[in-house]
Amino acid sequence: MLNSFLLLAEAVLYFGVMVTLFRFRARIGLGVFVCALGVMHFLETYLASVFYVALPFGMVSPGSAVLFSGKLVMLLLLYMKEDAATVRQPIYGLLLGNALMIGLVLILRLHDISALSGSKAPDIGFIDQMGWLMVWGTSLLFVDAILIILLYEKLGRYLRDHLFARILVSVACVLSFDQAGFFTALHFVAGAPIAVFFGGWYAKMSAALAYSLMLVAYLRWFEARQIAAPRGLSDIFDALTY
Repeated sequence: MLNSFLLLAEAVLYFGVMVTLFRFRARIGLGVFVCALGVMHFLETYLASVFYVALPFGMVSPGSAVLFSGKLVMLLLLYMKEDAATVRQPIYGLLLGNALMIGLVLILRLHDISALSGSKAPDIGFIDQMGWLMVWGTSLLFVDAILIILLYEKLGRYLRDHLFARILVSVACVLSFDQAGFFTALHFVAGAPIAVFFGGWYAKMSAALAYSLMLVAYLRWFEARQIAAPRGLSDIFDALTY
């Protein structure tokens, strides 16, 4: 019960801070929101690889269930209130930044390291593992972002007047896809058991529900502009991928 409460508290804190930064984007700029979104990427990947807590339905990582699920919802919010071109910016930044990190680590391995007195030697193997997981996770995020926007727009034809259901179905479907993709890498890199997959999936479905409720409440009470009408899928796909 305590772990469940703490995960919910983490989700509320994450969502509250991120939408506050987004709400004041006209005053402080979108860059603050995007930087805050990107700086959490290392923590969510680290937690997803080593930090798990026990819940009634299995083993769950806050990095995956809370932070990554929240990031995907924030990207959907960014698309809903801005445009597809703006959504590309944090995704490309994460992907290129992680590629740069891998390149730097490959060069760092060539150094002749001099340890400080009493200090531990740097764990290059751990950095390698984290780097590849981050690149894989960001690659999945690129696909996830395209899928959630396309699905959100597609559902707009049928759920135009049901915003909560439209957001929930979009988020839940894409999180299910991402859970399968990220667990595959986590299993081979970190030896995660199958229980982690099912526990993580249940947790992400719970996160999808919680974040969808909070997002609809935020849009209704704090964003005055009307949600745009559904757009053509081909135009959106071109804008995301050109």
